[in-house]
Amino acid sequence: MNIQKFLRRDEGNILVMSVVIAALLISTGLGYMKWASSEKWDSEYEKATIQAYFLAQTGIIERGLEFLRTRQPTDLPQGSVILLPGSVPGVGSYHSVIIQRVLSLGAGNVFQRTDTYDVYCTGRAMFRAQKPISNLQPWRRFTGNKAIVDRTATMRARLRSFANYMYLTNIEDTRYQEIIWFWTPDTLWGRTHSNDFIGLKYSPQFYGPVSTSQERFIYNTPQNIYFAIPPIFNAPPVYFPTTANTIRAAAAPFISDRGGRMMTWVRLVGDAGIRIYQYPLGSAPQESLVWDQGPPNWQALFIDGECEVEGTLTGTLTIGSSGDMWLIDDVKYTGSNPRTGFFGNDTPEEGGMLNMLGLVSEKNIIIQNNWRNGKENGWYVALNDYNRHSIAINAGMVALGESFTFQHQNDDWELYQGTTPDERGYIFLKGAVTQWRRGYVHRSNHIGTGYGKAYHYDFRFDRRPPPYYLEAVDEHGHGLFDIISWGEQRPKR
Repeated sequence: MNIQKFLRRDEGNILVMSVVIAALLISTGLGYMKWASSEKWDSEYEKATIQAYFLAQTGIIERGLEFLRTRQPTDLPQGSVILLPGSVPGVGSYHSVIIQRVLSLGAGNVFQRTDTYDVYCTGRAMFRAQKPISNLQPWRRFTGNKAIVDRTATMRARLRSFANYMYLTNIEDTRYQEIIWFWTPDTLWGRTHSNDFIGLKYSPQFYGPVSTSQERFIYNTPQNIYFAIPPIFNAPPVYFPTTANTIRAAAAPFISDRGGRMMTWVRLVGDAGIRIYQYPLGSAPQESLVWDQGPPNWQALFIDGECEVEGTLTGTLTIGSSGDMWLIDDVKYTGSNPRTGFFGNDTPEEGGMLNMLGLVSEKNIIIQNNWRNGKENGWYVALNDYNRHSIAINAGMVALGESFTFQHQNDDWELYQGTTPDERGYIFLKGAVTQWRRGYVHRSNHIGTGYGKAYHYDFRFDRRPPPYYLEAVDEHGHGLFDIISWGEQRPKR
């Protein structure tokens, strides 16, 4: 009897345990199904977020960057532009493509840029996955649910100007097909580009980007050539205009040479401003004043003819000329080193140099052979007297018609012949050089003629060129842009 009672009691316990185990199994199964569904949804979502971001970047490139790079600088938007949406078959779409000119950079100082643009684009990816939805009936909670993922990418691009290059040329050799080499004494700190073959000899040093529109360099006894950044070959060529139209249009004053009869002499006199004289070509300089003003503030002046330039600048100015531009003495900024023109702080927001100069000739920029610039071996005649040799230049220089070079190179065919040797010191440049054809600044004539190079890039130019400076464009006149940054705005889920 006791045995039967015991068996019936165990049968009841087993039944209860079976029900409990079955409930646990069902609960566990439902939980696993829910977890698996959520895990799949999360996986699909992460995939869609990546797709949406790259769709946004695709829109920036296909619509935004393409828009900027197919416009001439004068046709670029002054405000905002909304562009058409697009899609990538099998992946998704992009929309809300907006180009917006940046107006807030450098507000309140002379280096405020007007050639920087932000591009925005939203990429959209969609997917279907099993996602639990708690507010639905239990039998509908794992129905396929459509999800949309948007991500907005941003890009900042800046119109490139000639001032963004430390050294820029169209043709590297002379009119007589002589290669002008970069060699051991040459050290360049900024961006260097040539549309032509670059000649490298011995051990030049390049600490900034180097590019050429050709497929290779030309070498002559290469030794320890140094590139801080791997050079770029087959780069797009930079187009050189023949006239400085931007400066011509903005010039105040615009001074004529009276039919080629007058030389215009521009003297920069520091805090006293600018004084401009004219005298008959071929005669001795005369102080016949034609223009007098205080320090320039984001100004351009243009001389229709030849001009001479010297002095110390307070302010922001670009000087243009249709004829040769002669540097007859130092051209420096107020506050720079009195000997070399160098200055250390390139950040005006932190108390650095505020003055800025552009020198643009539609022909040549030439260092005149005179006593102040080292005529007749001034480097050795008066080594410690910088008023008797060398030249200091604070400027971004552009020679559209030919070269930046020096007068009287003691070639055999020249009527004038200097001393032997005829070393005139150094060109102390804090700025940049652009020239249609690379010009000599030193020759082997007379056992040495001309100048050594001490070139330092003015890194302020990489953020802001001098007033009304020339933009870098391609052969169609379309602006070239540098990408400053990529980013993302308001990621969504």
